[in-house]
Parts: sequence; structure tokens; C-alpha cells
Amino acid sequence: MKTSDLTHIALSTAFLCVCAQISLPLPFFPVPFTLQVFAIFFLSILLLPRQSFIAVLIYVVLGALGLPVFAGGSSGIGILLGKTGGFLLSFPFCAYLVSWTHRRFNKYGYWVGVIIGLSLTYIAGTLQLSFITKTPIGAIVWGMLPLALMDLIKAVVAFTVASPITRILKQLVPTFTERRAG
Repeated sequence: MKTSDLTHIALSTAFLCVCAQISLPLPFFPVPFTLQVFAIFFLSILLLPRQSFIAVLIYVVLGALGLPVFAGGSSGIGILLGKTGGFLLSFPFCAYLVSWTHRRFNKYGYWVGVIIGLSLTYIAGTLQLSFITKTPIGAIVWGMLPLALMDLIKAVVAFTVASPITRILKQLVPTFTERRAG
């Protein structure tokens, strides 16, 4: 892996850490509104699939090791084993899927990746949240519909912001297009 790849991964991880701190607790729901999902979609457009996976995995590992990078400055293995752990643990896979489908099928692939990635995230998060809180899965699913809508809006904003950046990078860095193919 090149130094530039490591730099992109490190900057993306830092961006995700900052976005996670933009957190609003939601009434009647244990999962806060954050910009983590926005950051994951954004970096998945700019990075290769492996880089996306590694950047988000580093974020999860940093939080597990005790750095206050999760939503609201939380951290520790207890968070990964708690109410929001299923969501957090699925994030690297979501990032990989979004990036891979975007590379493979361009703009339409991004949306396919968003739907598959969010589905994976919501399934993992819902199962763990249901297990931890002893709440029926059906009740949690109904409660998550507003969050899913907000996450789709975040996907639209990430695509809208990242697309012009990608065009600029293609003009400024001759190898950007080559590295992004396939």
C-alpha cells in the first residue's frame, strides 16, 4: 500500500471521527442521530473499496480501544457490545459495499450499494438492539423508519457533495481515474 493510500485512509478515519461527534440524542430511541452514515457514504465514493473498509474499521477499533470517537464522545468495547454495537460493527462492511458497487456500476451502483449497505447496517443494528433491550424486532423496525429516511437523505447529500470533488480530482490527479476503475 502506498503512502498516499495510507494518508487517504487516515484522513477519512479522522473525518469519520469528527462526523460522529455531530450527534443529537433522539427522544424515545436509544440510537442518536449522527453524521457517521454521511461520512461513510462520502468516503465510500472517494476511496477504493478496500480503503473504505480499512478507514471505517480503524474508526471502530479506535473506539473499541477507548478513544472517544463514537457518537457523543463515547468509547470502549462496552459500546460495541451495547445498544449501538450492531450498527457500528456493520459500518466497515457497509462502506466496502457502497464503494464496490459504486466502482462497479458507477452512479447507479452507488444507490444499490446504499440500499444493500443500509439494509445490512439496519439488520445488524436491529438484531443487537432487540437482543440487548429485550424489545421485539417489529417494534424496533417501526421505530427505525424515520432514521432510515434520514440516512437516505444523508446518502443524497454525500453523493451531491462528493461528485464534484471526484470530478475535480480526476482533472488534478491524472492517476485518479485509473486507480478508481474496477
